[in-house]
Amino acid sequence: MMSVWLLLVKCVTPDGLIRVMATNLPISQFPTAVFGELYHERWRIEEAFKRLKHRCKLESVSGLTQHALMVDVHAKVVADNLASLVCIGASEAAGLEEKQRTCNRAYAAPCLQRLLPRMVLGLGCLVTLLGKAFELLGANSHRQVPDRKQPRPKNSVKPHPNLAYKG
Repeated sequence: MMSVWLLLVKCVTPDGLIRVMATNLPISQFPTAVFGELYHERWRIEEAFKRLKHRCKLESVSGLTQHALMVDVHAKVVADNLASLVCIGASEAAGLEEKQRTCNRAYAAPCLQRLLPRMVLGLGCLVTLLGKAFELLGANSHRQVPDRKQPRPKNSVKPHPNLAYKG
């Protein structure tokens, strides 16, 4: 059996909150002070996993084999990347400034879900379909409010897809 060693790193935030993180990175190359900075840098990755899990419905797969799972995961990552590219294009087409308004990424996945089959099968002009997607996403932008926090209420239930939906 292979042994794995972990290093526990204690980070204290400016407001006094203590976070303990586990890592297998060597302490000689990554000093403890670096981990406090890395904690805030990982937020974009956490948001990407949230998009894949909830908005792309990563928990529902089309088969029971490992191959089916891998195909579904890769397809959903590609779909999320396409949604990101379409959001960038829609922001530029609508003239949205990054600091003031952004495309609604939660709406990008269902928007592409409706248009992607027609794009892949060549049913309609690709430029027209992309223009329609840009138009829809540009119209569904939201305003960025700096330093706004909306924590979830402590007693609320986390949103998950209905169990009957899971394949």
